[in-house]
Amino acid sequence: MTIKDRIATYVADHKERLIDELQAFLRQKSISTEDIGMEDCAAMLERELRRLGFEAGIARVPGAMPAVWGVAGGGPDGASGHGPGGAGATRGGRRMLVYGHYDVQSPQPLELWQSDPFGADIRGGFIYARGATDDKGNLWANIKAAETVQAVLGEIPLQLRFLFEGEEEIGSPNLAAVMRGLAGRLSSDISIVCDRGVHESGRPQIYLGNKGILSAEITATKGRRDVHSGHAPLIPNAAYDLMALITSMRAPDGTILVDGYLDNVKGPDADEAALLDTIPFDRDEFNRGYGLKENLGPKTARGMLERLLYYPTANVSGFKAGWLGERGKTIIPHTAWTRLDLRLVHAQTLTEAKEKLAAFIDRSPYGPFDYRISGENEEYKVPPSNPAVRTAIATAADVYGSDPVVWPLLDGSGPLCLFPRYLGAPVFMIGLAAAFSTANTHAPNENISIEQYLKGIEYMANLMVRYAELS
Repeated sequence: MTIKDRIATYVADHKERLIDELQAFLRQKSISTEDIGMEDCAAMLERELRRLGFEAGIARVPGAMPAVWGVAGGGPDGASGHGPGGAGATRGGRRMLVYGHYDVQSPQPLELWQSDPFGADIRGGFIYARGATDDKGNLWANIKAAETVQAVLGEIPLQLRFLFEGEEEIGSPNLAAVMRGLAGRLSSDISIVCDRGVHESGRPQIYLGNKGILSAEITATKGRRDVHSGHAPLIPNAAYDLMALITSMRAPDGTILVDGYLDNVKGPDADEAALLDTIPFDRDEFNRGYGLKENLGPKTARGMLERLLYYPTANVSGFKAGWLGERGKTIIPHTAWTRLDLRLVHAQTLTEAKEKLAAFIDRSPYGPFDYRISGENEEYKVPPSNPAVRTAIATAADVYGSDPVVWPLLDGSGPLCLFPRYLGAPVFMIGLAAAFSTANTHAPNENISIEQYLKGIEYMANLMVRYAELS
């Protein structure tokens, strides 16, 4: 019997227990936005890692939610010895780090859930709970993958590290500090972020990078107080001026007009373009799914996909001005405020983007404006030729029985750039849980199918074994 078959047999033989354990994990609340259950959930993870023979602990940064780490393995070059003797970076064998986050979003609005959001009820082969896909299902599948490898081989044949964050849902403000503090323990040859899910087609899904991101808050102030709107012929309106600024940043077709902002936007290289050609994407289905008569930008599926991944954004995510009560109030608002998020691609750096945005605001004829621009996560990509990426692609095709959908870049942003910076490892993302269109991530009735969870265990167990065998 092959190792792949032995892994599948172990998962099948322990199916009920593996499901029960995921349900127990999902029932443990861990809402970072409200600091509910965070310490208890971190302790639960630490106990489970120690039970499996990992050296494990909780990393603490002042003012931050706890992060959980674990190290084990090493293979025949250093006896598998789990515990302090088995964790050192001097041990033989390849080093793989797997990252996940145990914190979840608030389950509100509760009235839209069909069952307790922390009840982990099973209906029709799906487990319904907050965090089922984002990201507890992914995380727990990796712990159980390590358990499976131990049971099948009698050891973990590589130096395996886990890092489970408790602040992803609030923007990972302390992840860099956590990584700096754990670099001696967690430095690796490759890092894998397990988040998101499989493709809507059921094919496995891999992401090789993400966009950078900036946030901007801009305030317009005109005069010292709101004024009766009868004075509108003479009194400037802060809302109008701020709207004029933000509309001057982007053309009606979505083209960004900030001076010099697009200078380093070059499009995909040849390898990335080849990957784009393999991604299923239907223009009509996309527009219909979002209730659109027409999308911005290109009108072909291939053009839309390239624009989605390789074009920066300047998005207004919030605007506040004037009287917002239920009934009218005839005033000229003297202040207005907006929040923008700006996603970066290619050689756009945070420093350069900040400078160009600031200069655009300062030169605006509608100002002056007060503003604050922040952001720490740069754009990041790993090439598809990376040996770990190639192994992950081949393993996914073997375990799932279909080629994975490989995205050269995620349309969103995240902290991928921190992994090579602090842990010395290239990084990419694997989705094990429910497809985005059905997962209800951040919404009521979040779910993961039992099949997706168990197949994720098989996949990651096989990947750990096969990565250890790379010459």
